[in-house]
Amino acid sequence: MRLSRNGSSINLSLTANDMNHAQAQSMDISRALKADNTSLLYEPFEECELSKLFRKLAFNEYTHENCEIWENSFCNEVPVIYALKTRYYIRPMVLDYLEIHRDGCVKPSCGNKTCINPYHNSYKKMKGSKLGDADINLAVAFASQGVPIKEIAKVLKVNRSTIYRTLNREHLHSGSACN
Repeated sequence: MRLSRNGSSINLSLTANDMNHAQAQSMDISRALKADNTSLLYEPFEECELSKLFRKLAFNEYTHENCEIWENSFCNEVPVIYALKTRYYIRPMVLDYLEIHRDGCVKPSCGNKTCINPYHNSYKKMKGSKLGDADINLAVAFASQGVPIKEIAKVLKVNRSTIYRTLNREHLHSGSACN
């Protein structure tokens, strides 16, 4: 497959079950790389790291148990790849490929900075946030039921001040009262 963006192009090998699968993959990859033009070519290309990543995503070769260690480029200790004269951060690119809406940043929930396993992604509203969306919803639910802040912080393994800030922020956004 050949992708182009802003006058730059790249050839990626593509492994697919059939023609429909190949077309769907090319659309997903094009979206992830924000390509201007995509064409399927019927000639063999060497499988590069980017091709391997997209093949693993297409055939769901990831498990919940194991980290997938990125052994290539990093920028500020974050896995990246360079293609089409652009730097792509792997985790957000994977979300774009999988068509998962993100409203913030994505970090590895396993704690391994080199892990790119999509099952280990944790979605945070803000870069420095200690709580993900599920944790925030849980904190709001606990608070609305009258659970003390100290107990909420203990359950979510964060400081009380984090819970206070989170509940105040959620109160401002939703207009609902938090205790």
